[in-house]
Amino acid sequence: MSKDYRSRMERRQSSDASKPANKTKTKKPRRRNWKKTLLLLAVVLGLLGLLTIGAIAATSPKLDPKKLETPVSSKIMDMNDKEVSLVSGSEKRIRVKINEIPEPVQNAFIATEDVRFRQHSGVDVRRIFGAAFANVTEGFGAEGASTISQQVIKNTILTDEKSLTRKIREAYLSVQLEQKYSKDQILEMYLNKIYFGKGAYGIATAAKVYFNKDVSELELQEAALLAGLPKAPSYYDPTVNPKESEHRRNVVLNLMAQHKFITKEDAEKAKSIPVKDMIVEGEVKTESRPYDAYIKQVMDDLKDIEGLEEADVYSSGLKIYTNLDTNAQQATEDVLEAKLESEHEFLQSGVALVDTKSGAIRAVGSGRGGELSNYFSSKITRQPGSTIKPILDYGPAIENKQWSTAHILKDEPVELGDITINNFNDRNVGDITMRQALVESKNTTAVRAFQDVGPEEATDFANKLGFDLDPDTTYPSYAIGGFEGGISPLTLAGSYTAFGNGGVYSKPTTIRKVEFPDGRTIEVDSEPKAAMKDYTAYMITDMLKDVMDRGTGTEANVSGLNLAGKTGTTNFSKEDRDKYGLPDGATKDAWMAGYTPTYTAAVWTGYAEMKDKEGNGLYLNENEADYSKQIFRDIMSQLDHKNTDFKKPKSVTEVALEKGTGKRASEFTPDSEKIIELFVKGSDLPGISDKFEKPSTIEGLEATFNENNNEIEVKWNYEKSEGVTFRVLASYNDGPMQERATINDTKFVVPTPAPGKYTFQVIAVDSENNTESEPAETSITIEAPEGEGPPPGEGEGEGEPVTPPGQEPGTEPPGEGEPGTPGGGEGEPGTPPGQEPGTEPPGQGEPGTPPPGQDGGEDDGQGAGLLPGFDQ
Repeated sequence: MSKDYRSRMERRQSSDASKPANKTKTKKPRRRNWKKTLLLLAVVLGLLGLLTIGAIAATSPKLDPKKLETPVSSKIMDMNDKEVSLVSGSEKRIRVKINEIPEPVQNAFIATEDVRFRQHSGVDVRRIFGAAFANVTEGFGAEGASTISQQVIKNTILTDEKSLTRKIREAYLSVQLEQKYSKDQILEMYLNKIYFGKGAYGIATAAKVYFNKDVSELELQEAALLAGLPKAPSYYDPTVNPKESEHRRNVVLNLMAQHKFITKEDAEKAKSIPVKDMIVEGEVKTESRPYDAYIKQVMDDLKDIEGLEEADVYSSGLKIYTNLDTNAQQATEDVLEAKLESEHEFLQSGVALVDTKSGAIRAVGSGRGGELSNYFSSKITRQPGSTIKPILDYGPAIENKQWSTAHILKDEPVELGDITINNFNDRNVGDITMRQALVESKNTTAVRAFQDVGPEEATDFANKLGFDLDPDTTYPSYAIGGFEGGISPLTLAGSYTAFGNGGVYSKPTTIRKVEFPDGRTIEVDSEPKAAMKDYTAYMITDMLKDVMDRGTGTEANVSGLNLAGKTGTTNFSKEDRDKYGLPDGATKDAWMAGYTPTYTAAVWTGYAEMKDKEGNGLYLNENEADYSKQIFRDIMSQLDHKNTDFKKPKSVTEVALEKGTGKRASEFTPDSEKIIELFVKGSDLPGISDKFEKPSTIEGLEATFNENNNEIEVKWNYEKSEGVTFRVLASYNDGPMQERATINDTKFVVPTPAPGKYTFQVIAVDSENNTESEPAETSITIEAPEGEGPPPGEGEGEGEPVTPPGQEPGTEPPGEGEPGTPGGGEGEPGTPPGQEPGTEPPGQGEPGTPPPGQDGGEDDGQGAGLLPGFDQ
């Protein structure tokens, strides 16, 4: 053993001697066991992973050559789950072979979508690791790693669900695809299958639609633009968003230069050409599709569903369950066609028809002729005019201040800085109730209501109904529809549904659910929300029913339906009037919005352009301004309404008010002077009116018998004489009370009375206020002359008849003969005392003729009939 070795050993021993002996013996075995455990775990996990991947791959669908060649159209199902159309029913398709597609065009897509397409075997491992890193740092699904082969599989065999299972199947099938087909065949499938927007499928179709060229004629800048479209066809649409489209095109050109498909000089030259100068739209003939306007709305609504991409809708074989009411849709299209067919080509109308309870869009009306769309129903932004008043003015006032429908507002011009707001006819009435102000569509009161509520409360109320308003920029002019931007018929219809649905709002949608070919389903929940109190909804509805019955909406009303609604019109600014030579007060937009408990509709009518082809300004004439109301009426009248009425909630109470006073009606207020208004239960009620008072009771009423004149004189006293008449009623021998006369005098005479008891009632009638006093009553008994016996009914024998004066013994008493005959037996008329034989009895002649001896005054009995025993 060398010296150096001994020295090293000594040093090691010396070092070991300085350490505790028990520590060095316990660590080494632990490190060896931990490594073995990790290794074993990795092996197990690897095996499990392989088994899982194998199981998923084994359950993958088989490659179907037909599906690879032809996209599977999605189906549109109506509200009853009946298929009504295929999404691809109006698609544009021109198929080409790969050798017909120029190489620069192919390279534009390869550089953008899958730069190593020619090298990999269906899956790009390098791209997977890059995407995996993004998914770890940004969340799963943040970035895709799909090759062109994988995209072909996804768009034909699988769905676009972002899940690990789908990605495994996608990779497995992509490898199979690469084994069965060549690269050129796969690229041909891809370029003929992808969606480019505007209904165009495939590269050849897109070349015709956007540039009116054959695919073989495409230039570099055109190929790059098309290669950028599939990522988001609507967003990068060069005809709608040229700026965004140009940016995307330049990204593609940079990628082509980066990967050496073109030179940097070629890229810069292509980028220098503005997109606007490139577009030459062409026509590709397609077959018309039923319910086209509605289906286009479905396409828009699908974009809002998480988990869907635009291409999937057209080529993934989806079942799209919608809220389409085919009868309502057909009626809407028919009405629009009939109304607009012979009108100016720029005159347009948009209709949105929504289920009042659920917010489901039942029909969409927009456009005319063979170009039906959803543009004028859901995409236009036009000022809403007076249809906004329930939303920004009176609704918030009821909601936040508990105004009654009888709340008094001042109808006078409103000064807003240099602007004066007045009514459309410049007429003012002073104080007016909120109900009547809405019925007459007053502008001044609407602005005052908005000012009382304030912009924050008003916009909060509107935004719960589907609006998007900023209180800082919502000015008093908004109160009458003077928006800086505007709204669509669909937004307006959606907001009005809440008034008809007890205050509950559901965002309108065409879609109920989407079902994928693999059975996966996405449910669409409209999430109903309480947007206002039920009393607000009902009170607005009750006032809007009056708008339809006797206000500005009468032309839109439908007999037999419980309809609530509001009209609206807007005018041009002075600047536009001067620019286009329009008259003062020219109508720009005409609106009608309304609802039953079943359907809610909003209709807009106006011109799509400001001037015609000759440069003349366009505006709605007096006749055209009523088209919205007529279209609304004609559509609503054809729908299947449940014909129920709006249910009054317990939070609302009906109160009878006195017209013109703003106070509650008293017990003396005539019915003709009462009006029913609505109040929030528990809110303060107005006092009781004292305008109408009950007439004072008759005083000093007495009846005396004047033997000299053989008559009963009935007299009384009454302080007021002007505007007061007296109703006199009488009964004989406690018989029924009968009205005898209405007179102006305070005296009434009964001539030639028969023996018996007479009872009289006198009532004072105030004709000015249409009120009556309590009846005053008096009685008198006329004794029979000596020798004539007691009055009728007072004979001495039990049951023996007593013959009254003027009746022959043994004959029937008066009134026992023929109906209407005062005396006589067997139908022969008898002659009462004081009546000439053959003449009519007193009171039976000309109207107004008093009985003999009666001084009728100015009103002498009005032809009252005789009571039994009177004037006999």
